[in-house]
Amino acid sequence: MRECWFCGEETPRSWHDHVLGLHKDADTTMTPFVIVLRSTWQMETVSVPRCARCHTGHQLERTAAVLSLAALIAYAASGQLDRLLGILSPSTGERVVAAIWAAVACLPGLVWFAIRLGRLPWQRLAPRRRGYARHHPEYVELRADGWKPGAGPLHYWRSPPNPHHPPPANRPRRLIGGSFELLGAACGLAVPVAYFTGYEELAGVLIAATAGLLFVASKFKPED
Repeated sequence: MRECWFCGEETPRSWHDHVLGLHKDADTTMTPFVIVLRSTWQMETVSVPRCARCHTGHQLERTAAVLSLAALIAYAASGQLDRLLGILSPSTGERVVAAIWAAVACLPGLVWFAIRLGRLPWQRLAPRRRGYARHHPEYVELRADGWKPGAGPLHYWRSPPNPHHPPPANRPRRLIGGSFELLGAACGLAVPVAYFTGYEELAGVLIAATAGLLFVASKFKPED
């Protein structure tokens, strides 16, 4: 039995492991007769032990990050930022309202920052953030040998898939995930309609709702 790298609890090999990719000896050449660039490289993977609890905690951290970004985009798109900065020449009351909405838009970012620092006393959060996987001895040793982070150069930056497949999602999870996807798509389609018809505030809310619904929908299906 292995120990989870993030909390120290015993955990077997499973799809909860965090897989890191490394590459080296990347070379780009041009194929004869046809102007096409061909890239070759060596790839190595490191499977960092991670338990189910830390996996859930890392997903919550990513959710908070997405929501914090969506909240800021929604705040700017709603026109409240222009009122706060005085671009639209608002009245004193409108500027106060814009300042209040600015504080609300910053709340998800503060939650994300608190999660990164480990300041929230919630048992479902991981004791160490996902980036701590780069301190794993096997990963550090490969980096010392000249391996570069990432499964490959340029557009091959994503981590390689986990060799352990997640369990299939049951019917209720699929239905809930599909419902969130449909709601997110509907909100996304309504954004330009609301914006160009003069409802900037509603468009900002719909942007945040679209990002949040689609991201939550993706979490109802186990990650590969």
